[in-house]
Amino acid sequence: MHRLIIRAEWTIVHTQGRQVPVEGVCIVVEDGRVADLTKVPPSDGDTIEVPGGIAFPGFINLHNHTINGPLFRGIVDDLPRKAIGESKVYSMLMPMGALAVSHLDPDELEALVALGLLEYARSGATTLVDQFRPRQTAILELAKQWGLRLYAAPYLFSPAGVIGDPSVARAAQGSFEGETGLSTFEELFARFDEGERGRVRVILGPHAADSCAPDLLKAVDRIARERGLIATIHLAQSQGEVDRVRAERGLDPAGYMDSVGLLREGVIFAHGVHLTDDELARVRASGATIAHCASVFLRGGKAPTFARFAEHSVRFGIGTDAERMDMLSQLRASGFASKQATGAGDAGTAAGLFHAATIVGAEALRRPDLGRIECGATADIVIVDAGKPHLQPINDPIRTLVWYASSADVDTVVVNGRPIVRGGRLSGLDEQAIIRRGAAATRRVWDEARLRGHFPVEAAPARA
Repeated sequence: MHRLIIRAEWTIVHTQGRQVPVEGVCIVVEDGRVADLTKVPPSDGDTIEVPGGIAFPGFINLHNHTINGPLFRGIVDDLPRKAIGESKVYSMLMPMGALAVSHLDPDELEALVALGLLEYARSGATTLVDQFRPRQTAILELAKQWGLRLYAAPYLFSPAGVIGDPSVARAAQGSFEGETGLSTFEELFARFDEGERGRVRVILGPHAADSCAPDLLKAVDRIARERGLIATIHLAQSQGEVDRVRAERGLDPAGYMDSVGLLREGVIFAHGVHLTDDELARVRASGATIAHCASVFLRGGKAPTFARFAEHSVRFGIGTDAERMDMLSQLRASGFASKQATGAGDAGTAAGLFHAATIVGAEALRRPDLGRIECGATADIVIVDAGKPHLQPINDPIRTLVWYASSADVDTVVVNGRPIVRGGRLSGLDEQAIIRRGAAATRRVWDEARLRGHFPVEAAPARA
């Protein structure tokens, strides 16, 4: 039996359905699970101690695209609408993502993925749901090697012939041509999936409501039900998508999901920002979960709000969508957006955001052992070093985390009882080499994107 003892000044414990800060408690971990919470720990075992630290259950990042973090950093942040058209998803993000997987050799692609995963590993999250092009198998291989918890959702697309909009039909480029990707999903599932309580899962990831036709989505629903798998899909992320779904399917996005069996528990809808009030009511009744990713919209001048989902009692968790894979910063952005949109200081509380990023995320994945620190729970634990001037003094540790902390304050990350980050660094890896190789691979994609016209001129840096 392996025992780990975690000491911090504060521990956020799950008790009676609430996340409650407790002072001076030690977490005793045995064989990957929380065995005890005590002020008098055993005398034997490996010890991690962060004086002044706040220990909390690792966040669950419900929606992300790992390579997009480095690939679009400093590129999409200040673009005017005229530079990207109706939606940057099809005009820029998907073409450049396709270019990354087709232009880079396998080692370079792995370097780009590794740079994104390094950012995620230090983000405050211990579980990642990631949608990616199937050629990025490096994300699965690295997650296994590094000890990360990953729900991998390789993209599925309908063949171009059944998608009306040519720009949407081209989204599959760089993945596979002329077929849905279900055969690739099966290969990855057989090779990497570790089962119901495994650390690495392979789940179903149809791309979006406007890039997936009914036959594919009905197949996704059937496979998910037969195997007890989660499915995730982009839904109502732009008005253009809503309009395309209405034109091609004769339904609103929620109605379309219902028609193919995916408006239900066990399905995660990424974004949902253009769902109507009536659609939100149907999502709430269905038990589906929305992955709320505020920052990616805020940087484009839109303001999706935590408060609107909460007002409609919709179940929603938190994702980063690779707009800085920093869950603490994501929570803060989401809370501030809600406060500004409603004019109410209590319209996005730290407690509510923290609950969404932990308990609700775990519920969405059908993992009641995650997102909490309590006896019997899986030991996915993060410790922030709060002995810093911008985090002191502490009145309420949850408010301190949400409103003032960032990934730069993360000292320790434990996944499945194994410390993978200590002293703010990923154990056993040369982080500088990962950063150097990943940045070089990213610049290779940028250079090629400029040649092919995928790189908007407005993104060019100002020169003296």
